[in-house]
Amino acid sequence: MTARQTLRLATAGALVSLLAACGGDSGGSASNTPGDTTQQSTFITAYTNGLKALNTYTGLVSSSFVDLFSDTFLDAGYTKAQVRDNLAAEAVATAVAPDLSLFPMVNLSNVTITNCNAANVCTMTATATNADVDTTAVTFTTQVQYINGKYQLFGDQGSV
Repeated sequence: MTARQTLRLATAGALVSLLAACGGDSGGSASNTPGDTTQQSTFITAYTNGLKALNTYTGLVSSSFVDLFSDTFLDAGYTKAQVRDNLAAEAVATAVAPDLSLFPMVNLSNVTITNCNAANVCTMTATATNADVDTTAVTFTTQVQYINGKYQLFGDQGSV
């Protein structure tokens, strides 16, 4: 396996781990969800659009997409810095060979943010649909945190 293939595999792994993350127990749920529906909608729209843009150089280098990750993001061992670095490496690879992007076109639907705990860590559930050769739809769960007036991806806070 070449270094380029290894890099692309690692980059794809970061996205897969993000999308396949298991939110697990939110540490107890509260009936209320922090923020309001506008803040939830803003986050969901930004995350959805960011995922859709990952097949472009501009999307891969988007600081606004990386800003959707909490500074304390940790999911399946990946930190925010590692996700950012993997996206940057994929951007370099895409600039060299744009037809070889490993990122599938993913659309999110049925996104909900619920079960928030006292630390404002909530469960986000969504359906990710990839319609390249055939249509594949997977429901996934991850954790988001409401902090400083906005939602951010928080991850499962675990390592592999």
